[in-house]
Formats: sequence, structure tokens, C-alpha cells
Amino acid sequence: MISRRRNLWVIAALGVALALVASACAADDSAADAVDAANVAVAGAEATIGEARGAAADAASAAGSASAAATAAQAAAELAQATAEGNLEAVEQAEAALADAQAAVEAALAQAEEAQAEAEVARHNVKAIAGDYEAVIRPASQQWTIGHADGLAGIPFTDSVTDSIYEVADAMGVDIIFCDNAYDQEKTVECANLIVAQEADGVIFANWIAGTEELIAGIYIDAGLPCITWDGPHPGCKNFGPDNFEASVEAGRYLAGFAQEQGWAPEETELVVIWTQGVQVMGERRDGAIAGVLESFPIPEENIHVDIPHAALDDVFPLVTDWATANPDAEYVLCFGHSDQPGVDCALALEQAGFLGRAAVASLGASDEALVDLRQRTDEESAFKATISFFPERYGQYLVPAVVDMLEGRIVPDRVIPSVEPVTRANVQELYPG
Repeated sequence: MISRRRNLWVIAALGVALALVASACAADDSAADAVDAANVAVAGAEATIGEARGAAADAASAAGSASAAATAAQAAAELAQATAEGNLEAVEQAEAALADAQAAVEAALAQAEEAQAEAEVARHNVKAIAGDYEAVIRPASQQWTIGHADGLAGIPFTDSVTDSIYEVADAMGVDIIFCDNAYDQEKTVECANLIVAQEADGVIFANWIAGTEELIAGIYIDAGLPCITWDGPHPGCKNFGPDNFEASVEAGRYLAGFAQEQGWAPEETELVVIWTQGVQVMGERRDGAIAGVLESFPIPEENIHVDIPHAALDDVFPLVTDWATANPDAEYVLCFGHSDQPGVDCALALEQAGFLGRAAVASLGASDEALVDLRQRTDEESAFKATISFFPERYGQYLVPAVVDMLEGRIVPDRVIPSVEPVTRANVQELYPG
């Protein structure tokens, strides 16, 4: 790989040669001294050639850079010798040769940089095709403008995502155009049109309005914007986010393990699943949570409740309260929340209904509402037990490089999946120091 270090070798060799010229011109050195200086300069240039050739396995133009530097060094040495000998005609010829050699060095360096960039893209694409995609925070090739249409600003999870996007964009030298979709169809369409109108080069967005996926993605795609979504696939766009099914399986496994540790019998345990109908992501989370529980804790089918009519951010507490009132004979309750606010609200409703000590709740996201509960309340005080962290504060580390990669000809897979991890009272201070 052509490295910054190699280019510095080339420049350093040329610098040594020019310094020798200045020395020869400033003092009345003998011709022999000038020749010695020339030999030193040429030797330095030859060393540069050797170093460049030794490291040029992926870009043959590196040798060209070193060769150009050697030519420049030789020209500088000849100028030094001619100056020392007082040969004005030779001085003029040597100066012209040195100018040509310096131009050749600059051209060779530019060619080497271009070859390096092409080689890096090629290596990246080979790895991506092989399933080894890596989002890398690096200086972008130019100051791209990237739109970010947030799904719903002002809640802890999305604010963490947005902060991360801005942080990484700043590190990569790109600009962000922000718009809040506000979990509203009309506003989501407005944001898409605004980002297109402001001539963004690419876009990051979250849209949770069921049935609008083709509409919103189509606005960006028709405008020619490379696009990546988070927390929900859209046709024609790359999709970033945890595997919703597998992440929810982890939550289900945690709930099953907790119930087993408490000695609860599966046939005496109810499983309440909080999800929203009509949204693909929600269905994946519902199915994953149920599968995770049933792997080791065979709750009867009639004890699995997926009919809670959750449709708004603030309806979980009253809905779970209604469920508890309608099921006074329930012995034990496991509750899964598709995200943290529904999970925390389910826990609070079950506690108020008298299930503290007989209920356990897990959800997805590691948002502030979940982390506060895990930090500030004990297991004896709270029914909320765990959240599966998507690490929203790291989303920008994937999303911004992915858009820049697409803009710069690098392959990005259709799915970019981050790692997830359960956060409990046992590890919350380690993962999220309060």
C-alpha cells in the first residue's frame, strides 16, 4: 500500500537535494565538494526508490514516484556541481532540468495517491463481497452533504443516534442536513422533499409509518440519492440496524432464564408481548421474543398474549393495566416491549396492578428510560429487568461511513448489522456509567 510515510520519503529526498544546492550556492565550495554532495543526494534518492519498490505490492506507481524523486535529486546535484564550478550555461541547463524533475515528482505523487485510493476501494469491495464489510471512519474524499431524516426527534434513543451521526460526520468532514419526520406521514414526506431540494448527496433516514416505505424510499431513489435506513427496511435502500428477530430472541431468552431462576412453572406464566401491528419490524420483534422464551420455557400457547392493541407512544400503561384487570387470576407475568418506553411502561403497570415480585419485563434499545430504571431501582423494587442494547450512541459509526462509501464507489451490503448485548443491573454501570 502506498503510504503517507512513503510519500514523505520522496519529499525528504528532494528536500535534501535542494538543501545541498543552497549550500553549494552560498559558499565557494570546490567542484569536488559539489560532486560529493551530488553523490549523497543521488544515494538518498536511490534509497527512496528501494523503499518505495519494497512497499509497492499494491500500486506500481509508487516506484514511479521514487524514480521521479531520484531524477529530481540528480538534477539538483548537477545544479550544485555546476554552481560550484561556475559554469553559467550548465547552471541554466541544470535549473531547467530541476524544474522539470520537480514537476515530474508532483505528477508522480498525484498518480500514486490516485492509485492508492483505487487500491483501497478495490480491497474494500473484495472484502464486502466476501461478507466482511467494515464501516470505517476516515476523511471523506470531498465535503459531501448528507441528509438525516430522524424518525422522531426528542426521545432518548433517537437523540443518541442523531448525536452520533453529527459526531462522526464532523470527524469525516461531511455536512448534515437534519429534518424531523416526527412519526408523521405528512412530515416524513416533507422531510424527504426538503432533503432532495437542498441537494443532499446522500441520505440517512428512519421512517416508522407503516405502508409508506415505497413512497418515502422512492422520493430519495428518484432523486438519485444513495440511501440507508435505520430501524426499518425500505425497498432500494441499504438497511442498517440489529437483526430484529435475533435481538428479540435474546430478550426472550433472558425472560425465560429469569423465570426459571425464580422457579416459575411455564403453565402458570403469562407472556404479554407489546408490539404494533402492520409494521414489519414489529412482527419480527414479536416473533423473536416468543421464540426466545419458548426455547427453554414452554409457556402454553393460550398463555401468550399478542393482542394488546398498542398503537401510540403513550398507550402501553393503560392497555397493560386493562389487561391485568381482565386477568386477575394470572400467577406470573413475563412482558416483552418492542422498545424501552413500552417496556418500562409495561413494568410500571404490572407493578401498580400488584405483580411486583411476580413479573419480569425486558425490552429493546438501552434508551435512557430503561437505563435510569436499571441504575436507580433494585430488582426488589422494579419489574423491569433488562434491555437489549442496540448501542444507539454508536449508530453514526456505521451510518455515516456507509453513505460516504456509497458515494465514493465502495460496496455496501444490503444489510449492515451491529452487535447487541443485554444490559441488566449487573452490568449497566460497566456498559453505561451513570
